[in-house]
Amino acid sequence: MTDSLKLLTAISLSVFLSACGGGGSSDDSSEETPVSSDSGSDSGSGSGSGSDDDDSGSESESEGDSDSDSDNTSEISGGTGSVSEDSETSTSGQLIDSAESNQSFEAGNFQGSYGTLETTADGSWTYTLDSDLADPIEGTELVVDTFTIGVGNAGTNTTISISITGYDDAYTFNPGSPLATLVVDSKTFAAGTLLLEDIDGNTPTFVESTVSGNYGDFKLFTDGDWEYSLNAAANGLKDGESTEDSLTFQLSDGSTQSVTFSVVTIEPTESSIVFIFMNFSDASATDTADISDIANMVFNNVDSLDKAYQENSLGQLKFLRHRIGDNSLAHYCYGEAANEASSIDCVSYDIPDSQEGGILSVDNAVTRASQGGEYTDEGFSWRDDASQWAQDNLVDENNSPLDLGDWRHRVFIYPSAAKSAGLVGAGIASVGGKWSMVAAYTDQVIMGHELGHNIGLSHAGNDLNNDGDTNDSGESEYGTDGTLMGNAWQSRLFGSGHREYMGWYDLFPEYSETVAQTAGSYEEVQIQAVELTAGELTGTLPQQLKVESVGSSNGENYYYVNYHVAHDILNPASHMEGSVSIHYLDNRLFNHVSELKQTGDRFTDSNIGLTIEFKSMDSDTQSALISVSYSE
Repeated sequence: MTDSLKLLTAISLSVFLSACGGGGSSDDSSEETPVSSDSGSDSGSGSGSGSDDDDSGSESESEGDSDSDSDNTSEISGGTGSVSEDSETSTSGQLIDSAESNQSFEAGNFQGSYGTLETTADGSWTYTLDSDLADPIEGTELVVDTFTIGVGNAGTNTTISISITGYDDAYTFNPGSPLATLVVDSKTFAAGTLLLEDIDGNTPTFVESTVSGNYGDFKLFTDGDWEYSLNAAANGLKDGESTEDSLTFQLSDGSTQSVTFSVVTIEPTESSIVFIFMNFSDASATDTADISDIANMVFNNVDSLDKAYQENSLGQLKFLRHRIGDNSLAHYCYGEAANEASSIDCVSYDIPDSQEGGILSVDNAVTRASQGGEYTDEGFSWRDDASQWAQDNLVDENNSPLDLGDWRHRVFIYPSAAKSAGLVGAGIASVGGKWSMVAAYTDQVIMGHELGHNIGLSHAGNDLNNDGDTNDSGESEYGTDGTLMGNAWQSRLFGSGHREYMGWYDLFPEYSETVAQTAGSYEEVQIQAVELTAGELTGTLPQQLKVESVGSSNGENYYYVNYHVAHDILNPASHMEGSVSIHYLDNRLFNHVSELKQTGDRFTDSNIGLTIEFKSMDSDTQSALISVSYSE
């Protein structure tokens, strides 16, 4: 009994992707991450149904003529049964002719008004209720599904009648999440229509009401139309801050429902994203992470990719759950029927076995490695085949062939077993492009990393000797523990240098401060933790400290200084908690050179006489005092 409730309103949202390593061709450059029916027989017999209005619906018997002498009275029994829509959905019986113990009956499968009946020649029968056909039966209603069955060879008939007790199916209410996005000072009003659906027809109705939320007022009308307007409280949100406003209202039967609005201070760039599940016969992409898991990792969890990207970008970047809000499209996928929060855009592709037919197995792909081609190109051929298959077999909202390139981000998800077998890597993506390939894991770090490449970022490495490269012993191009573009499990953070590269601080100069390179100078700067979101910053303290470093040991002109705290969204694994990290930006590479783990720790660059010291920290403001000095 699962019917969707459709919300007739328009909403805007968004999304991203990227990766690491080599193999195959790409849109731009690519980088790779080293991480760990029944028979339907009519037989001339009719079927019908009728509601038992004149009595309680008690069992009744049908009579028919037997093949015995016409002088004998024959009575056929056993032709009644009962089922219930919510529990006992199947019943069986045995037709018995009182005058002919070896009587034969019509055998076959018959479609009724509410279910199917299967009979055999010896008179045994089974009735199975069809939940979809039975859904319209109300909870207080009793109906009968009746079938006419042939008896023997004399052209006589008998009936089998099934009494069906209805069930009061719950109505469905499935609004979008969020219902709408409001932007302070530019988009302060939204309107639409809500819908309640109940196949039984006894749906409650909307009650006209006005509900005041934290940031706006919600007005609901009896026909389901609604309006939402931001109130004065929304003006108190900080630059770059995003939040939600959830409001609860009552229906005519006394039950309550709620809707949620997104309230932002900047209208974000919304990026659409589609997930392509790449399946083998012996391993599916959803073996370790199904559709609901993906929806949670990308959109619903407190540290989801959507929230992580939005907070890192100070509200300027966001993923879009659905490119087109039409849930009748094949690529509009639900992890749980009619549950919008479990939905994503997705395509499921079974990789064909070009040699034996059917679906390719991981085992066969591994066995054929010596043949090269699709078996050794790290999934690129299968990626391209999936895109072509979607175009050949699916349609878009205009009934045209589906082009996966219509999405800003395409994430091809392979089973973990394919990665373990060496058929694909953990992750790879085009830098600044539109595609990513990842192995299925339960944490979203791989996917988030590859999406970071899609938006234009390269890795976060560790340059321990600060010589301008990450090629020395103990170093790695993606070795930074504390950032999403590094290689740490449960990293959700883009370091401030990567944020600067993306231009995310441009709109908010108050969140960044620069110390100029002046011989003999000394300066102290209090900075707040880089993990704090725009809504958590005081607005009076910077988050990023840039230290000018022309002539530095690494050849770059600035050091980026960040203070770190544990954070539910951006640092759930508490990487470098309570420490100060120092980095430099080499084009789009963000390299770590030092971690000051406790107050009093210092970093020096003797090439330019620079010293950076971790002086103190303040738990109340989640900030650290940093001193910067240059020698004469």
